[in-house]
Amino acid sequence: MMTAVSRQSKYTCRQGTLADAEEIHILMQQAFADYAKKKCEQNDQEKVINSALQEELEAVKEDLENNIVLVLSDGEQIIASLRLEEISDKRYLLKRFAVSPDYQNQGLGTMLFQQAVEKLKELNAHYLQLYSSLENEKLICFYQGLGFNCLETDHSKGYERGLWVKTIK
Repeated sequence: MMTAVSRQSKYTCRQGTLADAEEIHILMQQAFADYAKKKCEQNDQEKVINSALQEELEAVKEDLENNIVLVLSDGEQIIASLRLEEISDKRYLLKRFAVSPDYQNQGLGTMLFQQAVEKLKELNAHYLQLYSSLENEKLICFYQGLGFNCLETDHSKGYERGLWVKTIK
């Protein structure tokens, strides 16, 4: 478990449990709805389809049972979460990385990500990859700042997205 102290609060990073499923699900809905809303405003679109917004509670539970799910808490409240899925030998997929809209832009996503990297090092992982929109400059800068490089792009989800990869080892 990792504990970090900021000027305002004390945050705790830990492995998620099945008891966290509903709270993680709500966090995902809030964070990705906010992201989709901003994307709509930027593109003057009425609706943006995002698979995270369509995720069922059962999928969260499956990830908690089968993958690595890390949560960052402010007291008892989960304020950020991410999931790591091993997709091949020593290669992991980072998915459903979200920070509560009320806690964004405070370095908390970076804090949680650093704990994920430490976990991956313990597992002797070599690579971490993710898929993310290339239409959000802020996200692009965030992932580049974490050491990811965009290796390829596609439009298979109805928007331009990139495959981002970071070397762990």
